[in-house]
Amino acid sequence: MPDPLELPVIGECHLDAEGLESQLRRYRALGRHVTQATRGPQRLTVAFDAAVDVDLLEETVRVERACCPFFIIEPSSDLRSLTIAVSEAGHDPALDAIAHALEAEDRRRAR
Repeated sequence: MPDPLELPVIGECHLDAEGLESQLRRYRALGRHVTQATRGPQRLTVAFDAAVDVDLLEETVRVERACCPFFIIEPSSDLRSLTIAVSEAGHDPALDAIAHALEAEDRRRAR
């Protein structure tokens, strides 16, 4: 998996390096609560357990919407699942980066 800070689509993101690092930390914290992740072409759908920090999820979505206009972000009404999509296949690597960031550290080590 490439470093998210080195992805070509980062040029279209409005976050600076510090902002990207902060967003990565938010995704990693949310990743501890992922119960299921489904990655398809131009789409990532993630389900969270009941212990997910809803405020953190809302902040992550707010930041993502503000910084990366190429994402189509659809949280469920109860904020227990989230779908992130892109309309152009060229933005697919950005979804891979989010999927990777959401992987809990213990799941990465188990590979």
